[in-house]
This record gives sequence, C-alpha cells and structure tokens, in this order.
Amino acid sequence: MKKRICIVAGEASADKHAAGVLRALREMVPEVEAFGMGGPELKAAGMECLYGTGELSVMGFSDVAPRIRHIFSVFKGLLKAIEERRPAVVMPVDLPDFNMRLAGKARRLGSKVLYYIAPQAWAWRRYRAATLAKITDGLAVIFPFEEGFFSSYGVNVRYVGNPCMEDPDVGTSPSWPPGNVLMMPGSRRQELETILPLMCAAKRIVQGRHRDLAWHMRIAPGIDGRRLEERIDDDIVLTREMPPADLAMVKSGTSSFEMAVAGIPEVICYRTSGLNYRLARAFVTIDHIGMPNIILGKTAVPELIQEDFTPENLALELLRFIEDEDRFRRMQHDFALLREKLGSGSASRGVASWIRDMIT
Repeated sequence: MKKRICIVAGEASADKHAAGVLRALREMVPEVEAFGMGGPELKAAGMECLYGTGELSVMGFSDVAPRIRHIFSVFKGLLKAIEERRPAVVMPVDLPDFNMRLAGKARRLGSKVLYYIAPQAWAWRRYRAATLAKITDGLAVIFPFEEGFFSSYGVNVRYVGNPCMEDPDVGTSPSWPPGNVLMMPGSRRQELETILPLMCAAKRIVQGRHRDLAWHMRIAPGIDGRRLEERIDDDIVLTREMPPADLAMVKSGTSSFEMAVAGIPEVICYRTSGLNYRLARAFVTIDHIGMPNIILGKTAVPELIQEDFTPENLALELLRFIEDEDRFRRMQHDFALLREKLGSGSASRGVASWIRDMIT
C-alpha cells in the first residue's frame, strides 16, 4: 500500500514551513507520496501541487466575498482528490477558515488529520479549540504557550518547536547605526496595494535625513518581481534571498516574527479595509497583534495599525532606531529572550516524525 499524504498550504509562509516537513519526512520514509495545495517550495520538495498558494490569496471578509465561488471550487477539488486517493494523513497548514472545514471532511473520509500551525484561537474565536479536538488526530503548535491552551480543550496537542528557528539567519547581529533597511509589505495582492505605498512614502521621509542608507525588499515566493518594480522607487533592491538587514519595516504576520527570531529590530505595520478591521476588533481579545509582543508579553516592537499606520508615523519609528543606539540594543536583547523561550528543537523533524508514526 502506498504511503500517501495530502498537504494543504495556502500561503507563502505555509508553503515554506510545510516543505521543511516534507523534506524531513522523505528522509524518514523515502517512498512517501504527497499531493495537495502548495507553492514553489513544496513543489521543489517533491509534492504534486494540484492548486497553487495564490488560489486563496485574500485578506478578510470583504476580500473573500467576490471570490467565494472560486474558493469553493478549490475546496471541492481538494476534497475530491482526498476521496479518490485516500491519503493516510492530511496535513492542513494554518489557514483555518478553509482548512478546518476541509480537515473535518477529510477525517470523515477516513484520513488521519495532523493540523500544523494552529489557528490563533487564544486571540479570538476560542470555540475553534473545541472544534479542533473533534476534527483532528493531532495538532502541532509552534509557540510554547499554545500547548497548554489547546490541551485544556481536549486537543491532542504537541509543541514541536518553531520552524523559524531552523533558518540559518537566526540570531544574526545587525549593526548600528543601520546601513541596510528591509521592506516586507506582504505577499497578497491587497497587501501590495495597501501597505507597500505607505512603506515607500516612509522611506522617502527617512531618506531626507539619512541619504546613505541602502534599501532592500525581499520578493515573497510566488510573486512576480516585475509587478513590484512598477510600484517601488528605483533605489530599492529586489531580491529572492534574505538580504543584509539591520532594520526592517514589516507587515504583521509571519515575517515580523521571522525578523524577531533573526534579531533584526523592526516596526510592525498593518492596514486592511475598514470593514475587516471593525470585524476583527469586535472579536480579538488580546492587546497586541505582533507575535513577538504576544510572546514577550509587552510592547517590545512598535505596532502601527490601521489609522496609526501613516508614512509619517512609520518614518518616525524608523528614525528612532537609526538615531538611538540604546533603543536599538534593547530590542535586540528582547529578541534574544524570545529565542530562549522558543528552544532549539526542529519543528520540521518533529512534525515529520509524528506523520511517520501515523503512516507506518
């Protein structure tokens, strides 16, 4: 009988982390076959990608509504593939609005479900924790505090480590005063339209006082670099790899956490439609949206959210790090404490060994 698994990763970061799991799993179980939804990272790791990560590239309710028919078509296609191929394990990665529904149906079809990267039920929609106890065989979480939270709801949960700790850039030593500034506006179309122009405007303000800075932007997997060239200043260097960085302005999400793990001082930014923001604020029960701040339990990283996210405010926060070494070093110290909390275990190998035990 073939050892077959299905992976569903609908975003660039999920594609990267899931690919790490698949590579580790192939070392343990060379004959394993994988299919599902993924991007270039999973494809390079050997998965048959029936759908690409861009299929679900939306932000919030107001962006989902116009594409609901297409999203439902992708959902039915994946479910049909699961029904026909009967994978031993289905591994949904993050993307709870889509993946929790798929997980429940996949389990009823007879596949075991190991959910990787949990929904942030501790922040909002706590009922999801109880749902996960019913629709999964295991939940692999990437933040230490999540283990106790989900366990209290009866979930078979395990802290496997954090995949960002596997990056070779972890614990780098950015220099002060900063010479290289990194811009990370996100990977979705809506993010590039909404967040990138504000970051570029902030850059120009900072350049008025510090003309010797070098500016970089990392192109997210699955993004056409030519699309970005049309939207940015000529002196911003685009790169697929992690560029040198002493300071960063980053959209809230996985990238902001990756900067913290790498020890790069940053400013977290986020803006969405007014409707999406009001809906989120009605349900969110925590004080911060940046994961570094959530883990550390304080505002270690400035957060510029919605109306507070303006070019002027972002430039001011960047200038504080450029011109104040004590502020710069304090954030680096906080990030060192964060890495200690995460530990040094390999999340990819932890999840892969869990899948191996399920299919062998």
